[in-house]
Amino acid sequence: MIYRDVDLFNAEQIVEGIVPWCAVLNRFSAHAIDGVDSGKDRRGPITQAYGNDIEIRFVSDNDSIDVYIGAWDNDGYIRISLGDYDHSTVYLPQGEITCITLNKHPRLELLKTTDTERFSKNLWRIKYLKRFTPVFSHVDGKGGSIRPPLDDELPSKTMLAYGSSITFGAGTGPMSALTHMDILARMLGIQVMNKSMPGSCFCELSYGDYLSDMKADYYYYELGGNMRLRFTPEEFKKRAEHIVAETRRKNPSATIILLTVYPLLKSIPDEDHVKANSVIDKYDELLRKLAENDDNIHLINSSEILNDTRLLSFDGLHPSGYGNMVMAHRICDRIKHIIQGI
Repeated sequence: MIYRDVDLFNAEQIVEGIVPWCAVLNRFSAHAIDGVDSGKDRRGPITQAYGNDIEIRFVSDNDSIDVYIGAWDNDGYIRISLGDYDHSTVYLPQGEITCITLNKHPRLELLKTTDTERFSKNLWRIKYLKRFTPVFSHVDGKGGSIRPPLDDELPSKTMLAYGSSITFGAGTGPMSALTHMDILARMLGIQVMNKSMPGSCFCELSYGDYLSDMKADYYYYELGGNMRLRFTPEEFKKRAEHIVAETRRKNPSATIILLTVYPLLKSIPDEDHVKANSVIDKYDELLRKLAENDDNIHLINSSEILNDTRLLSFDGLHPSGYGNMVMAHRICDRIKHIIQGI
C-alpha cells in the first residue's frame, strides 16, 4: 500500500482522523475484521489491531532524513534497517508522535557480498514490533525526494503466514524482531506478510476469504492451536477446509504449507488442556488429509520443530529467542526444497 510516498508493507487499511495529521495502520481488511470471532474475552478484536510486522519502506536521496511515527494505544518499539542491515531499535511512547532522525553510514556502501541480498542497501525499512497500534505521519526528506521501493529492490518471492501467537512471535520480548518467521525469511531469501492472530487464530470464514484473496507465492498456515479448547473437530474441519480450499481455488499454482498443532500444548497438565489432547489428534488427522489431496500442499510435523521444553520462554508455552532460532532452522530444512531459488 503506497501512502505519502512510502510503501506500507503488510498494512491492509489506513484510518485517518483518529490522530491529527496521521494514519492509524491495520494489518487486516475491514471484511476480515468484521468477521472476527470475539469470544468472551474479546481477544480477537484486540489482537487484530496489533501492528506487528507492518513495515514502512522507502528510498531517500539524502543520507539524513526525519521520520515521524508513533504508537496509539500502548507503548511500542520499532526496528529500523537499511536493506538487511540492522540500524537501531527505537522506543515509541504511547500517544506521542516521535521524530526519528536517520543517517546512513558511509561504510555500508563499501560492503560487498557474493550472496544475493534480499533488499537494496538504499531501502529504509521500519518495522513495528508486537502489541500496539501503529501510527504513521510522514517522512521529511530534508530537501531530497522520498519514494517507494522498486521491484528490483525487494525480494522476488513472498510468503503469507497465518497462525497463533507462536507464529506471531510471542515469547521473544517486545523489542525483538528475530522471530522464527523473520529468521526463516532471511534464510530463504523471501519476505513474509505475517497475519497471525495471537490467542485468536480461529480460522473464521471471513479470514479464509481474506487470506486467499492476498497474492503470495507461498501460504504458511499454522492452524488449530488456539481452537482446541473451543471448537469441535467438526467445526475446525469446516473452517480449516475453507481456508485451504479458497487459497487453492484463487491461487491454483501457489504452494501451501500446513503445520500440525504444536505438541508441547499436550504437556500442559491442567484439566482443560488434558481434555483437549484428543482434539489435537483429530485436528492433525484432518490436516494430513488436506495435504494428501493436493501435491502442492506440504505438511510439516510440528513435533519435529518444537519438541523440547528447553526451547520455551518462562511461560512454558511460547518459544524463546533461542527456540525461535532453532525452529527457523528446522522449518527451513523441511521446506527449502520447495522455495524457488534455494
